[in-house]
Amino acid sequence: MNIQVSGFGSAKGESVDMFTLTNANSMEVKILSFGGIIKEINLPDASGKPTQCVQTFDSLNDYIADESYRGAIVGRYANRIGNGCFTLDGQEYRLDKNNGEHCLHGGNAGFHKRIWEATSHFDDNAACLELTLRSEEGEGGFPGNVVVKARYTLDNNNALRLTIHATTDKATPLSFTQHAYFTLSNADSVESTVLKINANKVTDADATLLPTGEFIDVKNTPFDFTEPTEIGNRVHNTPGHKLFDIVGGYDHNYVLNNDGSGQAQAQVFAADTGLKMQLFTTLPGLQFYTGNLRNDKQMGALCLEPQYFPDSPNKPHFPSCIATPEKPAKMEICYVFSVS
Repeated sequence: MNIQVSGFGSAKGESVDMFTLTNANSMEVKILSFGGIIKEINLPDASGKPTQCVQTFDSLNDYIADESYRGAIVGRYANRIGNGCFTLDGQEYRLDKNNGEHCLHGGNAGFHKRIWEATSHFDDNAACLELTLRSEEGEGGFPGNVVVKARYTLDNNNALRLTIHATTDKATPLSFTQHAYFTLSNADSVESTVLKINANKVTDADATLLPTGEFIDVKNTPFDFTEPTEIGNRVHNTPGHKLFDIVGGYDHNYVLNNDGSGQAQAQVFAADTGLKMQLFTTLPGLQFYTGNLRNDKQMGALCLEPQYFPDSPNKPHFPSCIATPEKPAKMEICYVFSVS
């Protein structure tokens, strides 16, 4: 195992570092203290050729200007909160509206544009990066002073794990995710990439992609990835669906089958490189996204964002996202890479 630290510029007068974690299999992960961004994931493909598995930018200025959350840790609340408001313990909170009438990915004070305190070390034969961020009450309109500790680890099983623990001094909704744009194939599109998602339903949504509170069975729809399926095959050879047509691609929340089986919640495979990725998470939802935000080419990459359901603070029947002083927020995402 190896960890290297190098400078990656500065933002608002603060230095930004890049941490390069390398394991015994020549897998290399580069992470920035800016936004907790996964800048690169590199590993040999089936022919031994080094392959870049996520989209990346060359400079810090590109990440500062980016409006698509590329590679970042997203918070305080991943996805949308409807009409930029919610009520908790009898008090209404007004949030930033940065997605039409909705609050998206934490609003204007999102964690993806913050510089995190960073330290690195080795632990249990894994390379570790510890990131810490403090979010004051009122940021983005959210209640509570929150301290977030995020931990990336890379081990010799080609597992990249992100664990997040967040404490608060007041009840508050918390939902974090990782917004990497995966490209396991060398193709310009992810249509030939094979995907499986362990979910039988997605949350229904209106024209603004805000959940209605209802659920849709994925069977016989473009959302059915219960078996390994080429993304393009599902898009082009499945009867149309009004929820799919809103996006013209994917930007939808899957209701994961947390059945205790231990199987991956999602699997991705690219035949041209032989690269496979399995995703495991403790979170109840998975946003599958193929591009429709600013500057995102549709089908140019795929995002698999574990999270609480969108608009959970306003949907009492959704899994609870509320953290309290007595009940800190805890979550885990693990990506396991292999070659077939």
